[in-house]
Amino acid sequence: MMLSPFIPKGTLYFMRTKRKSDEPPARQGPDLPHPDNLARVTFENPLAGLPLTDLTIEDALVEGQDVSGHRISSLIAKGCVLRDVSFANCEIGSIRLRDVRLVKCDLSNSLLRVLEANRVEFVDCRLIGMRAAESRCNNMLIENCDGRYTQWNDGQMRLCEFRGSQFAECDLRSTDLEGTMFAQASFTRTSLRQADLTGARLQGTDLRGADIDGMLARAEDLRGAIVAAPQALELARLMGVIIR
Repeated sequence: MMLSPFIPKGTLYFMRTKRKSDEPPARQGPDLPHPDNLARVTFENPLAGLPLTDLTIEDALVEGQDVSGHRISSLIAKGCVLRDVSFANCEIGSIRLRDVRLVKCDLSNSLLRVLEANRVEFVDCRLIGMRAAESRCNNMLIENCDGRYTQWNDGQMRLCEFRGSQFAECDLRSTDLEGTMFAQASFTRTSLRQADLTGARLQGTDLRGADIDGMLARAEDLRGAIVAAPQALELARLMGVIIR
């Protein structure tokens, strides 16, 4: 073993080699068909006040549709792109998304009673006041979205990323965000101002890119969370630490 000339002879320094297994798995994006293979489909024009029948779409492009304010019993989408679709003020009994990208869609004030999302991306979407408690989300991306006042409490988010989005005053109480080898939620350039994370599992959750001013959490909730030094000063108040 060769020693650097700047290290005194007889002194050994051992550098730990970073194993591949030490790194958290990367989020998987949606596995979508080639755009030429996406069939253009439209939702039936629902009768006002009546529930829609079950909607199932696969390998499809849905664009410019408006079903806002209606009750939808269930929605299943696989290998789909939804662009400029409005579900605002909708009540959806069950929504199951797999390999789906939603672009410029509106889900504001919607109620998603059962949400299961795997390899799903929300891009430039309006999610204000959306309620999706007890949801199960894996490999989900939320980018450039307005998600103020959203409710995700008692849910589970695994390998999720929040980028450049507004999530002020959102409800993440008792949500499983634990960042183990198989579960990581990374908040990047995202506002969590006055968000409620009381009882959330934050082990390994990366909050360094988030604005956490006024965020609610208990000291025990923050155990294992990854924060930047300035954030640690903000969070010290939750632990009863007096900094002078």
